[in-house]
Amino acid sequence: MTAVCAACGAPTTDAASTCPSCGEAQVEISGPHPALLPASRAEGGIPENLAAALAYVTVIPAIILLMAKRFSTKGFVRFHAFQCIAMTVAIVVLGTIFLLLANVASINLLLIPISLIVAIGIALVVLVCMIKAYQLQVFKLPVLGDWAEKFALRG
Repeated sequence: MTAVCAACGAPTTDAASTCPSCGEAQVEISGPHPALLPASRAEGGIPENLAAALAYVTVIPAIILLMAKRFSTKGFVRFHAFQCIAMTVAIVVLGTIFLLLANVASINLLLIPISLIVAIGIALVVLVCMIKAYQLQVFKLPVLGDWAEKFALRG
């Protein structure tokens, strides 16, 4: 568990009962790995939250962010870029399954509304991921988030 100050958000030790920065009582929270948390916004250029949100536009910005020197060391941006790549792979696999099922004549008409519902669901998940990334939150999707966290912490 990571201990943070309830008033200022500064990290504290687990044994401390008050924040060394402001003197307020500390609160324990369980959250993502500390290396995945965004850095301060003091640097120039694109902020980390905007870069992480842009990673979800398509897989191309995610790959570019992973190759960019400035963001290749930022755990927060790396996590969201890897999660976008994992989502893209899952969507391609799901699309391939739907394409194979579309060749079955009896399922073909049933597959149209199902694929529409799935497409709307995917769009909503991507939108939620973009909003959470912009709000500087590490939002982990059930299976894909663990994979993305593992790869983001490697670099």
